[in-house]
Amino acid sequence: MTIRELRREKGLTQGKLGEILGVSPKTIAAYESGKTKPGARVATRIRELYGVNIDEAEKTAEQAAPQNPEIYIQSPLGGNITPEEIMAKVPEGIDAVYVRVDQNKLWWVRGVEYGDVDIWE
Repeated sequence: MTIRELRREKGLTQGKLGEILGVSPKTIAAYESGKTKPGARVATRIRELYGVNIDEAEKTAEQAAPQNPEIYIQSPLGGNITPEEIMAKVPEGIDAVYVRVDQNKLWWVRGVEYGDVDIWE
């Protein structure tokens, strides 16, 4: 299983798992996307939390499933944005992001709080 699958199995958000592991939600997103690997301390905490060796779990998942493709969201006016770039534009610990490239907006929701930000400046 991947870190994402383990996290979802426990019903945790990236923000909550980040709190438990002592890292930011952006770091969790980087782990889940494969951009970076957990260090020894975090890998130990994951093993304690889920009862699995993360290296073995990820190797098994990599063998079982094809690699995730890069995702680019394209504006009809030109320009691309990746999910990682979207997450860098919104506050940490959000529950949802809505993308409207035709309106150049990202809307985010965190509990009862919400807001928006321009995609392209």
